[in-house]
Amino acid sequence: MAPTSNLTGVAARRLRTPDHAVLRWLATTLASYLELPPTAIDPKVPLAEMGVDSVHAVSLVGDIEVHFDIDVDPTLIFDYPTLSHIADYISAAVAEQRVVA
Repeated sequence: MAPTSNLTGVAARRLRTPDHAVLRWLATTLASYLELPPTAIDPKVPLAEMGVDSVHAVSLVGDIEVHFDIDVDPTLIFDYPTLSHIADYISAAVAEQRVVA
């Protein structure tokens, strides 16, 4: 059974809505790995199509953990194949961590 939440309305939407700052950080970080300008990163394009390899994936997971102070499964980019999906995940994880704290 899926976990339930006591959050409703605006609070619940915030858990599901990526922060634009999160998406911007992800695009800038990924762009540095791929040696591209951040504007060349489309958050809706699958990472594999952008040339992200296993080295980039491991680096991204590590940087996400450090930057956002959350634990991230190494399979993150397989479970969340675009930056938009990853941003959703991070935003929800950070918001949930704040609720618990």
